[in-house]
Amino acid sequence: MTKKITMALMALGMMASLQAQDSLKIIFAGDLMGHGGQIKAALVEEGKYDYTPCFRFIAPYLQSANLAIANFELTLAGPPYKGYPQFSSPDQVLIDANNAGFDIFTTVNNHCMDGGKKGFLRTLKVFDSLGVPHLGTYRNAEERAKEHPMIVERNGFKLGLVTYTYGTNGLPVPDPLVVNFIDTAQMKADLAKAKELGAEYTIALIHWGIEYQTKANEEQESLAKLLLENGADIVIGGHPHVVQNATMDALPENDITPQIVVYSMGNLVSNQRDINTDGGIMVELDLRRDAEGKIRQRCAYMPYWVYRGEYEGLYQYYILPSNDACHNPEKYQLPAADLKALTVFDENTRLRLQGSGIVEREYNWQP
Repeated sequence: MTKKITMALMALGMMASLQAQDSLKIIFAGDLMGHGGQIKAALVEEGKYDYTPCFRFIAPYLQSANLAIANFELTLAGPPYKGYPQFSSPDQVLIDANNAGFDIFTTVNNHCMDGGKKGFLRTLKVFDSLGVPHLGTYRNAEERAKEHPMIVERNGFKLGLVTYTYGTNGLPVPDPLVVNFIDTAQMKADLAKAKELGAEYTIALIHWGIEYQTKANEEQESLAKLLLENGADIVIGGHPHVVQNATMDALPENDITPQIVVYSMGNLVSNQRDINTDGGIMVELDLRRDAEGKIRQRCAYMPYWVYRGEYEGLYQYYILPSNDACHNPEKYQLPAADLKALTVFDENTRLRLQGSGIVEREYNWQP
């Protein structure tokens, strides 16, 4: 190899390295549920479960990102496994979701105390034993002080993550356990701390709102405003089990990049089948540095629908990219009734997000 070619290849390598350091792709997903039907569908044989098929159609998309984050709205409290109203799923659901491409999970939501103190602690133990990062629930105040806000460094970007829930369905949180409840004073303090820790872009993940309402309420809007004004750059919400509206606006004092609020992404996967509950969106956030080193962002969404049925002879809860499935139903072997439900969901979701400034992202991968 000539010296000129060698130098050219080295230059290309340096350019690729610089490009990698100048961009970051993050994917957010909604509520990962664990209803009884999902547990039954994942059962392979006595004591053995497999959730891999559930994620097969979205795994390539997740793995294309530098970071993928979802809400873990169930507990790993151990057997007997059960669904609603107090969830306890097999540990395998976390293993397979992580293997599919989810890197970080929020564990704070209205179901985090479903297994009581024992289930709460076992859930954290399983996460830690697998080395899967999590945030929002803690064994004690000292652990929370060390681990929240979570600081994540990827591709030369230093991110701050904060997360909260409105409640725990009335279930008590015994001492010394800590659940990050929505508390405006604490939220302001956490956002200030994230900045002190060097976060240059801060993500607020919040469990809020009223179930099944497709438009955010005044309380959500007020909390989003507080988060943005106190240091959050993007607010990502969950809990209503449906996709809600979103906004992407530049505040007067923010001339660098718009601030984004996605009020609810809906369900990632669940057994809910009523209109608007049978799917959700993933939010794709692309961060890039401009020539001056300032962070610019681009935000898109990808709708997906949960198919509860057989694919290649296997019954499972399959997460399908809905725009692709609408145009290529034969690829997913969808019965007519399911294709109709998927189409309704896809159209409703697109209409709800129309005018938000967040564009729809096409799905380009094969299963």
